[in-house]
Amino acid sequence: MNSSLFFKLLVISFIFLIFWSLRDFFLLIICSLVLANIICNLCNQFKRLLKIPRPFSLILVLIVLTFIFLTSAILILPPFIKEFNEILFDIPNAFTRINSLINSNLDKVNKLFYGEDSKNIYDSLSIINEFTTLPDAANIVKAIQESFVNLINFAGNLGSGLIRLIFVLVVSLMISIEPNAYKEVVLLITPKHLRNKFRNILEKSNIALSNWLFSMVISSLSVGLLSLIVLYVFDVKYAISNAIIAMVLNIIPNIGPVLSAVFPISIALIDNLWKPLLVLGSYIIIQNIESYIIMPSIMKKKTNLLPGLTLISQFGFTFIFGPLGLILSLPLAVVIQVVIKEISNQDFKVENY
Repeated sequence: MNSSLFFKLLVISFIFLIFWSLRDFFLLIICSLVLANIICNLCNQFKRLLKIPRPFSLILVLIVLTFIFLTSAILILPPFIKEFNEILFDIPNAFTRINSLINSNLDKVNKLFYGEDSKNIYDSLSIINEFTTLPDAANIVKAIQESFVNLINFAGNLGSGLIRLIFVLVVSLMISIEPNAYKEVVLLITPKHLRNKFRNILEKSNIALSNWLFSMVISSLSVGLLSLIVLYVFDVKYAISNAIIAMVLNIIPNIGPVLSAVFPISIALIDNLWKPLLVLGSYIIIQNIESYIIMPSIMKKKTNLLPGLTLISQFGFTFIFGPLGLILSLPLAVVIQVVIKEISNQDFKVENY
């Protein structure tokens, strides 16, 4: 093997090992950059609409975001947590109802073949338990709580979750105060012949992230409102909490809508058999409306994600960064798509030249 090629492979391997060992720290930086991008774009919008200096618009944005956070924490979060815990304790009742339905149908089949006097020799619950243990309410609640704890404590050696949260907030705020200065620092460490290209990529990535954020907010609000209307019409319990779950999980494409439908369908199954079918059909219709009507109208003439890239980024970033990587996979995919397009365009221009 050529010595120069061996040296390049060695350097690449070394860089990969450093990245892998510090991937949790890089994830904190990514979170800070995404949050800073949101703050800066809101700040620019306020500055343009109100015609005020940027420092005042930044202060106004921070006040508005703080107000929204405190209002949600005080008015929305407590009743949501209460209803969500009730949902977790009601879901095992849905498993029990499914078991009774299966057993009653097995009993009918048994009597059809062996006569009316025969006993039901099947028990679906015992069959299921041969392969897995049916979770009870306590296990479900414990599993959900552990998932939330793991989601918050995603970094290994950077301290507690609160310290990491403070780190993300402080870094994003520092970047938001002087975003151009940090951009110029990044450009300074870029080779001179690539600075214009890299500056163009940064600007287009910023625009793409802004478009993605706007589309996600409108799309999630629409899905949450439609879900709330459907659940109220069908008289499904915990309609507000299930609508909030649908609104939040809508941020995660492909996986989020499926997870959001599990809770209302399980709750509807407790009442009767037709409700979960109606809820399932309604959620499918809502997702089709969101995918083929709402999103195309919002993202018209704007950056739209390729489905294949979205799916690959979801699995890839979840594997590398864990649960939080799944949440951040969409904004990261937006940036990656912009980078790929810009590099391809530049290469194409060079070839033609």
